[in-house]
Amino acid sequence: MRTMWLYLGILMACSGIGTGFGILLIILYFWEDIKKSIKESNTEHESKTEYENQESDEPLDPKYYDADTAEEMR
Repeated sequence: MRTMWLYLGILMACSGIGTGFGILLIILYFWEDIKKSIKESNTEHESKTEYENQESDEPLDPKYYDADTAEEMR
């Protein structure tokens, strides 16, 4: 049903009949898709951040860094 609104919007925008309404339908279609992808991205980012926080609690071992970096970490 959702793709039908996209096709109807494209038809209306290209035919000249109801061009404004057709463009509005196309914008709404892509707006919903963008909102959905942003929501999924934020969910992945939050879970990744929690994982990174768990790792950062562990002390860092300076033997894996070069001398300059180890000195800066002190």
